[in-house]
Amino acid sequence: MESVKNEAIPQDGEKVTSTKRKSAIDEIEVDLTLPEPPSKRARRALKKGKPLPAKNDSSDEKAKADGDGEQSDKKEKARSEHGIWVGNLPFTITAAELRQWLVDNSGGVITDDSITRIKIPTSKDPGRDKSQKPANKGFAYVDFTDIAGKVAAIALSETELGHRKLLIKDSKSFEGRPAKEKEPEAVETGPDGKVKHGAEQNKEVDPNASRKIFVGNMSFKTTEEDVWRNFEKCGEIDWVKVATFEDTGKCKGYGWVKFKQPEAAAWAVKGFVKVKEAVETEDDFNDGDGAEDRKQDQQKQFKTRKWWVNRMLGRELKLELAEDDQSRYKKRFGKDAQRQANGGERKGRPSQGRNGFKSRDEAASDNSGAKTEAPEKAAKPLKEAADIQVARLTGAVVKHTGTKMTFD
Repeated sequence: MESVKNEAIPQDGEKVTSTKRKSAIDEIEVDLTLPEPPSKRARRALKKGKPLPAKNDSSDEKAKADGDGEQSDKKEKARSEHGIWVGNLPFTITAAELRQWLVDNSGGVITDDSITRIKIPTSKDPGRDKSQKPANKGFAYVDFTDIAGKVAAIALSETELGHRKLLIKDSKSFEGRPAKEKEPEAVETGPDGKVKHGAEQNKEVDPNASRKIFVGNMSFKTTEEDVWRNFEKCGEIDWVKVATFEDTGKCKGYGWVKFKQPEAAAWAVKGFVKVKEAVETEDDFNDGDGAEDRKQDQQKQFKTRKWWVNRMLGRELKLELAEDDQSRYKKRFGKDAQRQANGGERKGRPSQGRNGFKSRDEAASDNSGAKTEAPEKAAKPLKEAADIQVARLTGAVVKHTGTKMTFD
């Protein structure tokens, strides 16, 4: 029989005491005024009789100790507004040599104290000899305390230093720098991932530019659907042509894509296209009441990212602008086409007759008639020799005598 343990039920007013032992934790008092105990590294140093290593103060302690230290650092790090750019420098010159050259050639206007900063960028070539100092990039930035030093330094332009004429100008002057090419605007895609019509149009691109591109280094397993799927993010495609073998029907490794806009072809040649996509929020998935009002009040956000089109089926594609169909036709059949030497007619065009043009059959019959009427050149007679010894010496043919010679 199972033994049943009777527990005492507390009556009203009785205090229930728990038989479980409660763990009592004493609070630890920490005196923040005491010095920090030394670390293991410091204790080892003290044991060996070495001085304690310097400890780096935390950012909070340093800020409290220095007070307005950040403001003073900003003032010290702030560059002077009077600066110059020095170009065509020798690749082995140092900052000290450039400073000395400016002081010696300025006529006393520039002093050591007036030069606050000299920055000579160096080229970090990974294949260079690490034992030698890295060479500079051929230019430097120099800051002065006042405008007098800057004016005196700019006046030294076209002066030789190390058999090189220096180019010195204001550090904020960008004259002579080529203009940066403007990239086409990012194409905008819809919720289905397809490019919106008209979104890829850009006024900066020449409308007469080629709309066709050449795609090379493709896999032999490539199909027109693969090419279409790879380049549809660049813009609306007119047609896709993949060169195939006649016997097997497999891809020859190259093809063409023609877009409806030249901007799409320009993006495809770059190897990537900047796609502007809408950022999905939680309200886009809520169909409850008030979701549409929140969507209207909340402005739609977009993000731009790169969509790469220079790889397909694990191969790096070769992308080039192809010759447009119209310009190709003019080159083959236009005024600049190569004329035939005999008739002076254009290549690939039917000859003109009474009604303007002759048919290809008439032109072929005329050409065949011209060939028959032309006098055939008579065959040149071969040299003959009666004696076989003469024939051997002169290289002539032995005259036929009607007899048959046999060799035993």
